[in-house]
Amino acid sequence: MLLGQKQDVVGGGFNVDESFVGEMSQLVIFDYALSTDEVVQLATPQNASCAAVYGQLLSWSDVLIGQRHGDVIVVNQSRCLG
Repeated sequence: MLLGQKQDVVGGGFNVDESFVGEMSQLVIFDYALSTDEVVQLATPQNASCAAVYGQLLSWSDVLIGQRHGDVIVVNQSRCLG
């Protein structure tokens, strides 16, 4: 999975001018659409840590242990790996 950049061709073709600039946090990918109630529940303070939310396809902890390329800075990484 590629985050923060789109491929112009399969396997490459990246354009630095199309790179994501900003912050990502607690990305979770499910294999179904969440209901409004599920989204609200996940956003409540007691569930707002990445340790509490796991998607069927991808969880934030998966993103943190993946390969990084370019100028990626991980801030407060230990919060999501415990």
